Amino acid sequence: MMKIMVCYAVRQGGATLIVALILLLVMTLMASTSLKSNVLQSRMAANMQDQAIAFEAAEAGLTYSEEWLAAQVSTPELVQYDDLKAGLSDFVVDSRSSSELKHKLLDLTTLSQWDAGAQPVTAFNAQALSTVYEQPQVSLELTDFTPDDKTQGYDYGETTGVSLFRHLSRSTGKSGDSEVILQSEYRKRFR
Repeated sequence: MMKIMVCYAVRQGGATLIVALILLLVMTLMASTSLKSNVLQSRMAANMQDQAIAFEAAEAGLTYSEEWLAAQVSTPELVQYDDLKAGLSDFVVDSRSSSELKHKLLDLTTLSQWDAGAQPVTAFNAQALSTVYEQPQVSLELTDFTPDDKTQGYDYGETTGVSLFRHLSRSTGKSGDSEVILQSEYRKRFR
């Protein structure tokens, strides 16, 4: 017996090639989206790290200024805001009537004026921070004084009482893109 084979010519339309190209396009889009997402997450993590560095540096500035104030035995000498300059030995501002320092710091157009009078952390016998773009700057203000004997008057430094100080600290992160401004208050009784 003899078998006869019949071959039919089947026309292929290239459907397999089209399906493969579509799958390749879908996989490329998925990879591209995944890569963009990873880059975005990496940038977000870097920004969060920079913000954390700025926060810690500003907090260190507050800590150093509070430690300096705690170590003072007698009441610090006060200066008026207009007389404040960087490098002064007396740099605690009398702001019982108003807080120009706070207004200057929060108004970014006058930040350089605040910076000119604020003290670097090194003024408080602290080491400069190596992880920041700019060293933290701190300003101190006397905001209130409550004498122990209210019949004696309200003169700061002339009678015993409790003094309330405001500390403002500004610092940047490692890149200089992040900026943090912190405020704290500190009460102290001088003898």
